[in-house]
Amino acid sequence: MEVSTRYPHVIIIRLAPEMMLKAPATRKKFQKALRSNMQEGLERAGIEFDIIGHEGRMQVHTSDQEKALDVISRTFGVASYSPIDKIIDGGLEAHKEAAVELYKELVTDKTYAVRIKRLGNKKKFTSVEMERHIGGCLRPFAKKVDLDNPEVMIKADVAGDLAYFYTQKIAGPGGFPIGIQGNAITLISGGFDSVVAAWYLMKRGAMNDFVFCNLAGGAYERMVVEITKVLCDRWATGTRPKLYCIDFEPVINDLRANTAPEWWQVILKRQMYRAGCEIAKRIGADALVTGEALGQVSSQTLSNLNTIDEVSDIPVLRPLIGFDKEQIIKDARMIGTDKLSEKIPEYCALNKRRPAVKSGRNTIAKQETKMDFSVLTDMVEGCKIYDMFDVTDEDIAQHSVFIEEIPEKAIIIDCQPESLYDDWHVAGAKNYTAGKLMNSLRELKKTQPYVLYCPFGTQSAVLAERMQKAGYEAYSYKGGIKQLKRMFPNGAELDEE
Repeated sequence: MEVSTRYPHVIIIRLAPEMMLKAPATRKKFQKALRSNMQEGLERAGIEFDIIGHEGRMQVHTSDQEKALDVISRTFGVASYSPIDKIIDGGLEAHKEAAVELYKELVTDKTYAVRIKRLGNKKKFTSVEMERHIGGCLRPFAKKVDLDNPEVMIKADVAGDLAYFYTQKIAGPGGFPIGIQGNAITLISGGFDSVVAAWYLMKRGAMNDFVFCNLAGGAYERMVVEITKVLCDRWATGTRPKLYCIDFEPVINDLRANTAPEWWQVILKRQMYRAGCEIAKRIGADALVTGEALGQVSSQTLSNLNTIDEVSDIPVLRPLIGFDKEQIIKDARMIGTDKLSEKIPEYCALNKRRPAVKSGRNTIAKQETKMDFSVLTDMVEGCKIYDMFDVTDEDIAQHSVFIEEIPEKAIIIDCQPESLYDDWHVAGAKNYTAGKLMNSLRELKKTQPYVLYCPFGTQSAVLAERMQKAGYEAYSYKGGIKQLKRMFPNGAELDEE
């Protein structure tokens, strides 16, 4: 007899083995956290559901199986899960009839096997006995039984007279429920490494807030907000992560002016650590998390990491310290942020010629004596804070590619052919054809806005959008040259004044 439930779909959830090995009181605490996180994720997905504890597992009864499976697949603490094909009551004979009804077409002309998991203490038959009985009922329809590598695997969890039939056992993310291991601050740049590092801390049960040290202006910030939003929406169920955005341009200017170039990379990282530690102090975070992998860049040698660690007054955690780049990118693909992270340019390389691969704490401390640390303090105090679950699509969308006013200090780029540029252009505008502009992007700074124009505003819009995707704050002047001539009636004549 089929068991009717309030909702049409049931999903069995198996808890991560590490949770089951804990002492009873600890296990109960972890299970409560998992249930709470899953409930919040399902509610955020906007579906109807019940969560039921059953024989050391959980069941989600829901009206929308697809959405529920998506939430469960990204909830830490879940070892595996199975969408149930049917729940049958009535003992072995009823189970045999149900198996034939459910799976006779599925096993036709295929090899198959049956696996039974007995739950609870009421066991009229052993698992092997049930497998033989149910498997035997399906034998007339199939090619043959194959216990080692079947084309179809039929499974059932049996508790008393109840059997939960399914064919899929899907691996979950494992780990611990987020929130049971305290709070950490992740220094996030938007690249592959820091995002993956944050994910690994979440998997071990730590809540994550984020500190972003912005080295390249508004477009870069929007890209990092978007990446952090995707990470949190997908994986931070049960928490309320925040992103602290700190303008680091004045900090960079200070260290460039007052320290030797060979030490810039190390000093920049020390300033980032100081910023992260200050935010951690505000919110009571227990550790600083980075995406550093040993030897990946000059600041990540053992010598330089030792020098950088000096400024942190909380533990520094590096989940990726032994990873290679290929593994990190593979993990980013699984997490769902790889396509966004690959658009993030390298901003931290202040000195690309001869960055130091070895340093001493005393040497760097001496270099820093000329710096003005009130600059960093002021930038941290004035940081912008995003609550990631309150961030909207409008917040993370790139600015409209079109603009009707030219921002102060904007660089104006004329996208006309050179002959038309000579006939008329806005005073001070630099002439770049489309090809020349794309080939010259690396020569352009990312710390100030750009306004592009062309005869009709169409080609400049395409180029501005490409620049935005590359991390520049770029716009196309709406209305093109016709509108600009009203704004600048003297045009190129102003160049001569």
